[in-house]
Amino acid sequence: MSKLPVLITPSFERGRISLRHEYCRALTDAGLAVWPVPLEAVHDVASYCDRIGGLVLSGGGDVDPARYRQQPHAAVGEIDPERDELEFSLIAYALQKAIPILAICRGMQVLNVAMGGTLIQDIPKQRPLALRHGQKAPRWYTSHAVEVADGSRMREVFSSGFGRVNSFHHQAVDRVGSNLRSTAVAPDGIVEAIEGTGNTFIVGVQWHPEDLYLYEPEARGLFQLFAEACKGEQWVKGETVEVGDREPDSC
Repeated sequence: MSKLPVLITPSFERGRISLRHEYCRALTDAGLAVWPVPLEAVHDVASYCDRIGGLVLSGGGDVDPARYRQQPHAAVGEIDPERDELEFSLIAYALQKAIPILAICRGMQVLNVAMGGTLIQDIPKQRPLALRHGQKAPRWYTSHAVEVADGSRMREVFSSGFGRVNSFHHQAVDRVGSNLRSTAVAPDGIVEAIEGTGNTFIVGVQWHPEDLYLYEPEARGLFQLFAEACKGEQWVKGETVEVGDREPDSC
């Protein structure tokens, strides 16, 4: 039996597509076929999205602060305007067609901005009392705790309401976008997961579950939950979600 395809956005470095194998392993083990999407897809998003069961937004560099109407902080890292344009286009179409979305690290930040939210541009500079969110430990190591909201999809993964995750980010969600809610936070209050408020599977996590896949049952559970949604077992076909239209805070 063939596997259901899902699109995943890779990094684009010096004209090459770059995608860490940990994403592919986790998604294929969950019963999905992985289709990396090229930059050229921005010109015909429908032809790519109409053949898939889900969309994965992977990790990477910073989102252009202009996308949420802010000037760049001095600590903002490398941005990729072409990748931003591609991912915003994919998110808009996926929301319109109720395609399940799993957004990881940068992907969660892109999702939040696409739905009208804003970002903390640099945690160490703008939240100096926060935990270390760029861990100095192997990627499979869980470096800090999270508290998970009742009644959320993440609570299906972290049944106790608490867990531990890895951490490789210097930006984070600030104001949560329209039709989204925060469903996991770190002890310092940094948002660690967001979800859509409707029935369609829209989940963003700030950590990297693909790196925990071999070690943490919760990571495997998240990819399985996404796969079930892609296969139509836990999401409502035909529902639409509007992209957030709130004005982002000015700088």
